[in-house]
Order: sequence, then C-alpha cells, then structure tokens
Amino acid sequence: MSYNHIPVLLDEVIDLLDLQPNKNIVDATLGGGGYTSVILGKIKPKGKVLAIDLDPEAIENFKYQISNSKSKEQVVVVHGNFRDIDKIVEYHKFPAPDGIVADLGLSSYELDQAGRGISFEKDEPLDMRFDPGSEDVNAEFIVNNYEYPRLLGIFKNYGEEKFSGKIAKKIIEKRNEQAIKSTIDLYRVIEAALPKPVRHKAKDSARRIFQALRIEVNHELENLKRFLPKAFDLLAPGGRLAVVSFHSLEDREVKHYFAGLAKGCVCPPDFPWCKCGRNPEARILTKKPVTAGEKEIKINSRSKSAKLRAIEKYKLSTNHK
Repeated sequence: MSYNHIPVLLDEVIDLLDLQPNKNIVDATLGGGGYTSVILGKIKPKGKVLAIDLDPEAIENFKYQISNSKSKEQVVVVHGNFRDIDKIVEYHKFPAPDGIVADLGLSSYELDQAGRGISFEKDEPLDMRFDPGSEDVNAEFIVNNYEYPRLLGIFKNYGEEKFSGKIAKKIIEKRNEQAIKSTIDLYRVIEAALPKPVRHKAKDSARRIFQALRIEVNHELENLKRFLPKAFDLLAPGGRLAVVSFHSLEDREVKHYFAGLAKGCVCPPDFPWCKCGRNPEARILTKKPVTAGEKEIKINSRSKSAKLRAIEKYKLSTNHK
C-alpha cells in the first residue's frame, strides 16, 4: 500500500539546506519521502539524492511513488541504518554531500498503521522494531524478560517517567501471572501501576513508557551518536547538516555535538591559554532550535515537539580564528 507523508518543518529544513541546482544531498531517514520529493525538485538537472531508511516498507513505498517519475534517475534508495551512512555513501560511490538531513521522528503510517505496537492507541503485538529483520529483541521480549534494574533504567533514562519504579515493579508482578503480549496488555499494566490520583493521566505515562521501549529496541540514541560525526565528516566543505528531533534526549545530543564543532578548543576552562590547537570546524545556523508555528501544529499536532538544528561545515580555506 502506498502512503504519503509531509514531514514537519519542511520549509525550514529546505531553507537551511540552501538547496541549489546540481547539489548532492543525503536524506538519512527517508520515511514517507516528504523531504526527498521536494529536494529532488530543487537540485535539478544534475543533482542527486541518496535516500536511506531502516524500514523496508518505507523503501518499497517510495520506490513505488517514483516508479513513473523522471526524478527516479536522480535518486538512490537504500535500505539501511543511518548510523552506517559512511559505509552506504562509500558503497554507492555517492559524491561528498552538499547537505544531509535526518528526521528522527516517525511517520504517521509507522505510528498508526504499521501494526508493530509502536502506539498504544491500537491493540497490536508488542514489537516496535523498525526493521524486524535486523533486530532480534523486540518490546515483548524486553517487557517479559528484563529484570527490574534494567527496566527502571530504560523507563527513567529514555522515557523520563516519574513513576518508572512503580511501573517496572507492576510489569514484573503481572508477567509472573501471565505474559504481556499486546499494546493493550502493557497499557493496562501501566495504568494499574499509577497512584489513583494520577491514574486519569495514564496516557501520558504510557506515551513515555512506549517511547522508552521503542528507543531501547531500535538503539535510537546510540545510532544518533554514531551518525552525527560520520555525517559531518562526509559533508563537502560548505555543506550543511540539518537534524529534526522529537524529544529532549535527541535534541540534547545534537545540541552538544554541534556546539563542540563550533567551539573548537577543548582545553579545560582553567587553562590560561589553548594547548589543543583545535579550531572551530563549523558554524551553527540555528542559535535556538527552530520549532513549528501555530499553523503547522494545527494541521499536524505531532509537530509540536519537533526541534530543528542545523550547522554549516567551514570551507577549508576559511580562517576560523
């Protein structure tokens, strides 16, 4: 089944990438193809896009979308993990990118229709794997086998859930009676774990717990940490990297990495002068994260949590001091 997806902050991303005819761009997280479709129109006639996605359904969907389009000659669509962007670029002999974009969120299709248990709004198996063929451990295994300290760490660190301890204990209690297999099973356990005065807010806690499990299953933060330096190294001089994140942990990682590139010197603050000799490597294009406006939020409520940050790699001939 073919589906379309308009990603958040589309105009802002396109503007920050500074797209021009004949530039080469990597869309590191293809998803529904929203960014790539617009990028292709901006880089004609000789520019190319390398589009990567871990979800095999996203790959097949986009190939179907462009099957009868002239633009299909401009795009290379690859099933893979964006953490391996360096290997993918090398294997496909793709030129040094003038821009790279990564949207760390999920499409509406992945959240609502993929049948993987990513959302608790439908009764589905607890899977949560973006690519079932590449990950052995799914959410059902984690919920039914991880011990208390590990569950607590996942919920607290990745979900930032206030009642992580109570929820972890209740999961262990319930699974000892009967395996937790579906999204509804897990939601009911989360609801039962909450103190009665806040039980009416169970959906908020469930959203954080489901997010935490999804991050753990797909190694999302680990993959982001591996992706950022590889992407920046691949950029052509003057190239730009734009990242859209959807929760504080991702945004914090991007912010700190970009700040390090722009700062240069990594000597301890108490050093009287710089001994490392490291110059800034990039210019931050977004002093504050770009967020969605009221109009976009009204159309797509999921855009409310989106934060866009972008950076430009210095040209080799530039004096950064």
